[in-house]
Amino acid sequence: MIDFHIAVEIARKYYAEKGQQELTKVYDAKKIWIVYAGKKDQPKFGNAGIAIDKETGEISRFILPSRTNFEILKNATLIDI
Repeated sequence: MIDFHIAVEIARKYYAEKGQQELTKVYDAKKIWIVYAGKKDQPKFGNAGIAIDKETGEISRFILPSRTNFEILKNATLIDI
């Protein structure tokens, strides 16, 4: 099981490889953690988040707009980081 702290470490490593150092939002959804990175208080253009599977730790892109992903995000809980 991938808990919040492990998910944050996975996300930090992933985003560091992409040149983004700062995590901006983390959501707790039913089966995944949703994580966004960038600079806080700066506009984000084309910035997709990542989804981290809570069972396997597998990373996938969390892209909006998507009807399914909007529903997941609507039911997720924003976590303070």
